[in-house]
Formats: sequence, C-alpha cells, structure tokens
Amino acid sequence: MKALFEYISHRDINILRIINNSWKCRFLDIIMPAMTYLGSFPFMFVFCTVAFLFSTTLLHVMATRAMISITISTGLGKLLKISVTRLRPFIDIPNLNIKKIGIDKYSFPSGHTTGAFSLAVIIALYFPIFGFITIPLACLVGISRMYIGVHYPTDVIMGAIIGSTCSILTHRFL
Repeated sequence: MKALFEYISHRDINILRIINNSWKCRFLDIIMPAMTYLGSFPFMFVFCTVAFLFSTTLLHVMATRAMISITISTGLGKLLKISVTRLRPFIDIPNLNIKKIGIDKYSFPSGHTTGAFSLAVIIALYFPIFGFITIPLACLVGISRMYIGVHYPTDVIMGAIIGSTCSILTHRFL
C-alpha cells in the first residue's frame, strides 16, 4: 500500500510540474488567475442570487439546488481538509511558479474545484445544452489551481468528484 501511495505522490508532483512549469506563458499567467475565481464563493453566490431572482420557476429551483449542493460539497471539502491536512504544493515543492491568493495552508481537496463542479454540474443537469460550457469551465478552474501552484492533481480530482456527486444527489433527491 505504501508503494501505491508513493507512486501516486510521484505522479502527482510530475503532473503538477508539467502544468505549473512547462505550460508557463504570458497568456496563461493572465487567464489562469482569472479562471480560478470562477470557483470562488463570491462568484457562485452572485451567480445563484441572480439566477434565483429571475422569475422562471426552473431557474429559481436550479439556483436553490445549486446553493444547497455548493453548501454541502464545501462542508465536506472543509471536513476533508482538516482531516487530511495535506500541505499546499508551494510549501513542499521548490521552484514552483506560484501566485499566492488568500488561502489556508491545506490543499486536499480543492475547494474552488469542488465549488466549480457543484455549480457546473447542477447547471448541466437543469440545462443540458449549457453543460458544454460549464463542465469545461469547471475543468479550467481545476487546472488553474495547479497552474498557480496551490493544488496537486489529486486535490483537483477529488474536488471534481465531491462537487459533481453532491450536485447529482441534490438534483435527484431534493
């Protein structure tokens, strides 16, 4: 089992270095920090509030369920963060290109990715045509978290799983 964890950790670092170092360019230095904010609570709150205020019942229901999914997935993510206590990659790995943004010191799972997938998947479930936009944007949020050096790939993958699962369950059972 220890060998498996070492293998995953080694792959995690290699993939992170590729995204963080090899992809570095001026264009992505501008785009990726902006993309990361699509997974922020203020963005999601404003989006859901605006959608809720529209008079259509379907938008009202979608916005309400999105906030429920985001709240549940964020809570689960926070519980995992304080349980796992995995340090951010820029703390442990030298020579990363980092952009420190107001963050805590733990990285697993990615909260921005969790939130982005919670919102993206619930939108896609209610309005499938928009899934072709929202899901790739949520993926870009996750990639941006690695590009700016604050998350490992497994942090992002787990955030995507938690956010997606919470949205699917919220849509199905509420």
